[in-house]
Amino acid sequence: LTPVPAFSKKAAAVPRGGEDFGPATAEVAPSVFNLVNNVAGAGLLTLAAGMAKGTGWVPSILTCMCLGAASGHTFNLIGESCRLTNEGSFKGVWTKTLGDNTYVIDLIVAMMCTGASIIYSGILGDVSKELLSAVGIETDRSKNILMITVGVLFPLSLIKNLSALAFTSILGFASIVYTVLFIIFRSMDGTYGPLGKFIVDDVIKKPDFSKSSLLNFDFTTLVLMSNLGLAYIAHYNAPTYYRELRDKTQFKKMVAISFSILTVLYAAVMAAGYGTFGDICEGNILLNYHPSDFLSTLGRVATGISILFGFPLAFCGITSGM
Repeated sequence: LTPVPAFSKKAAAVPRGGEDFGPATAEVAPSVFNLVNNVAGAGLLTLAAGMAKGTGWVPSILTCMCLGAASGHTFNLIGESCRLTNEGSFKGVWTKTLGDNTYVIDLIVAMMCTGASIIYSGILGDVSKELLSAVGIETDRSKNILMITVGVLFPLSLIKNLSALAFTSILGFASIVYTVLFIIFRSMDGTYGPLGKFIVDDVIKKPDFSKSSLLNFDFTTLVLMSNLGLAYIAHYNAPTYYRELRDKTQFKKMVAISFSILTVLYAAVMAAGYGTFGDICEGNILLNYHPSDFLSTLGRVATGISILFGFPLAFCGITSGM
C-alpha cells in the first residue's frame, strides 16, 4: 500500500496532478468571506417559508444546525480527497479514484452551476426591475438581465482565481449581514405587529400564526430540509477553495468558521422572518414587506449586491469543468 502523505505544510503544497493551476495565495479570512458569500446567495431568503409549512420552532432550529454541520463535514471531505490524491479539482480526484470517464462529474457540476447561474440572473432581473420602478423608471426584466449579464456578470465571471474576488465578497458578505439584521430588527420593532404602521393600511397580508407550534415535526419538514439543503450548497467549488488556500492545513478551520457563520445567519433569519409573518411567509421573504418600508428597499438592494458578487463564484463551477 502507498503511504498516505501527512497533512503538513510541506505536503500542503499546491496540488497539481496533471493540471496547471496558478499559485496558492489565499488566506483564511478572504476565503471565509468568499465561501459565505458563495453559499448564502438567495437561499437565505427561502428559509422562513420552509418553516411556515408547519415545522415547529425547535425542530426548525435543530434541522438548520444539523444540516449546517453535515454540509460543513462533506465540504471538508472533498478537501480531504484533494489532499489524499494530491489533486486540485473534481476531475483530478475522479481520475485518480474512478478512472478517466470524467465527463460524468464535469456534467453534474456544470448542470448544477448553470442552474444556479440562471436563478441568480432571474433574481437580479426581478430586483433591478422592482428598484427602478420604485424611482419611476419602468424597465423590461429581460432587458435588465441582458444588460447586467453583459455589463457586469460576464466581466466578473472571467476571473478564474477566487482569491481575486475577496473584496467583492466582503461587500457581498456585508450585504448579507445587513439583510439579516434588517429582518431581525423588523421582527422586534412592532411595525408588522397587529397594530403596526405597515399592517393597518391593509396593503399587505396580515401575519398569521395558526400553524405555529413548538415541536411539530412531520412531512412538511421536508420542505424546510430541501430549502436548507440548497442553501448550504457550494460544494462544487470545494476543490477550488482547497487548492487556492496558501496553507492547506487551515482548510478545516476555514470551513468550520464559514459554516458556523452560515448556520447562525440562517437560524436567525429563519426565526425572525417567521416570527414576523408566520404562515404567510413568501418563498422570498422580502416580498412580504410593505412597499413603503425603506429598510426593506435597502434589503432588496443588499440582496442584489450579494447575488451580483456571488454569481462569479457559482459560474466558476462551470468553467472548472471545461
